[in-house]
Amino acid sequence: MTAPAAPAEKRTAWWKRLRPRLPKTVAGRRWLTTLLTLTMAAALGYFTTCLAYPRPMLGRDHAIPRLVGLPMDQAEREASDLGFKVETSGEEPDPEVPAGAVLWQNPPSDLIVPQGTTIALTRSSGPAAVPVPDVSDFDVEMASRVLTAAGLRVGSIDSVPGSNETGVIVGTRPGAGSAETPGSTVDLLVSQGASTLDVPNVVGLDRADARKRLEDAGFRIGRISRGEGRRGSGNTVLEQRPAGGAKAARGTRIDLVVSEGP
Repeated sequence: MTAPAAPAEKRTAWWKRLRPRLPKTVAGRRWLTTLLTLTMAAALGYFTTCLAYPRPMLGRDHAIPRLVGLPMDQAEREASDLGFKVETSGEEPDPEVPAGAVLWQNPPSDLIVPQGTTIALTRSSGPAAVPVPDVSDFDVEMASRVLTAAGLRVGSIDSVPGSNETGVIVGTRPGAGSAETPGSTVDLLVSQGASTLDVPNVVGLDRADARKRLEDAGFRIGRISRGEGRRGSGNTVLEQRPAGGAKAARGTRIDLVVSEGP
């Protein structure tokens, strides 16, 4: 009759029965190696995610709302109510999104992210400014086409005196090169041709009275010279050029010859 096994021998036999058996074939060992590699990669990914996002893995996630087109203060309020953080990242012009509204957002809407994620918002500065084109020497029709093509509108059309041909553009309000909002109006200044006036006759008047009469008529005093050897009342106008009654453009300088005095 066989003697009963000692307690130590029983414990050893129990451990041997529980010890996992390694595959004996090459294919089995390869399968086991692949399983261990995938398990270690999953564990490493889990711990990396925990380090990057120090929060419970099963926390409350949310879909990012669509904030584009909303006023900035409303967009910030809606994002905060859902547990997101907001930061602004400058502003850019846009022809459609009004100034002060959200132009871009990052991350985009409908993306599922953890609560507390920061959403970067770009503000719209409105339509970009349009420089007023130079339409000098164009006729009204052509100038209107150029302004319309630039995104501007024609305002009033005013006729002004000028040396240019009648009917051509001599300027705009605001002037060429000015930066304006798209759709702004630009007034056209159209030449009505050279404006000529009758030069008043100031011969016989003293110098002060002659100046006043010429300036009141739209002219300016030009060169004043003394009439050598020609005496009379002090500073009396002896000659004028152009002569009285002649036609001259507004602002023309009138030269005077005055007496030397008694």
